[in-house]
Amino acid sequence: MADKPSHINQWKHNRLFLESIEPQFHDWIVTAAFYTALQAIDALLAHDNVVVTNHEGRNRALHLTNRYEFINQKYMPLYGLARTVRYFADPGKWVPASKVQKEVIERYLYPIEKSVQKLIGQDLALPPIKLRN
Repeated sequence: MADKPSHINQWKHNRLFLESIEPQFHDWIVTAAFYTALQAIDALLAHDNVVVTNHEGRNRALHLTNRYEFINQKYMPLYGLARTVRYFADPGKWVPASKVQKEVIERYLYPIEKSVQKLIGQDLALPPIKLRN
């Protein structure tokens, strides 16, 4: 597992990538949003000296630690949605492009980011994500 600053850098990098994805690839926007959240969470875990090496370990740490309860509530649906759009045909059936901003970015990613920043005691002054139209 990388250190906290490395995860924060990757978190910011993934946010920029989100804004570069063409809207017809909304399944990849969901996937990139998931990996953005993952890097935010890994920054928190590194901050707390929790070592995870895979999705199962991360999911277990989130599930078993009261400090991460809110994040877990937002992360697990995003984790499931990202798996669904990657592995099942017709991603528009699961998240229409017109709903990605509200149903993915605002519902899951922003609350995770806000909670992580609070728990690590660091305001990263992240700008709103502007998806392409």
